[in-house]
Amino acid sequence: MESVPARRHNPLRLVTACFGLALGGVILGSIIAFWVFLFVILPFGIELTDTTILVLSLVSLQGIAFPGIAIVYFRVKGRSLRQFVPVSLPGLREIGIILTAWVGVFLLVGVGATIVSTLAGSAPAQNSAGQTAAENPEFIPVLIVLVFLLNAPGEELLFRGVIQGLFRERFGPVAAILLATATFAPIHIFALVGSPRAALVTITVLSIPSIVFGTVYELTDNLLVPTLVHGLFNATLFGGLYLASTTGGA
Repeated sequence: MESVPARRHNPLRLVTACFGLALGGVILGSIIAFWVFLFVILPFGIELTDTTILVLSLVSLQGIAFPGIAIVYFRVKGRSLRQFVPVSLPGLREIGIILTAWVGVFLLVGVGATIVSTLAGSAPAQNSAGQTAAENPEFIPVLIVLVFLLNAPGEELLFRGVIQGLFRERFGPVAAILLATATFAPIHIFALVGSPRAALVTITVLSIPSIVFGTVYELTDNLLVPTLVHGLFNATLFGGLYLASTTGGA
């Protein structure tokens, strides 16, 4: 990570900045998607299907807006994003952590979802991307590729690399993981379909993989590790949908 002395950020200002980065990324992504729709999709007569909307969202949000707002923030602060966020090819130890976290996150989410749903008296809300994938199973292989190219890298760069890293400088690693999770999980509300209670259940459950991603980042000091765990987690979910859709749930 960036080789500078620990920075003593003003706590309130830091929290505001980090939550602002998360919300700003979503707003910027929406603006980019609107301009792409206006100047690409409409002029070229591209059909606006559910899959087109999903690809547009992934490209605009995770592909452009999240990395873009991180780059702009660090340039404004006069810091090096490349030095602040360490990325390297995983070694054997890190591969072991990736595989362990991949399996562990499903066990934790399964147990957590059951407990939270029971306590809240509500099933989790549907994710719009999951709905689109279930209704268009032929698109799922493409979606899995996009998960590794756009979804996981974009989210991990902003939420783990930047936001968790900034929180760590002021509050230490444990608090940084929890605070980054407090920005990561709620931001998914924009992609949820269902009642407010169901959305709250989903956001609570989403905190579990976020904590796992944050923990492996702190253990390895390598952003590629949580990115791969995140990608494998989402790809496995979509792969399960593909099998259920193409085999009739048999």
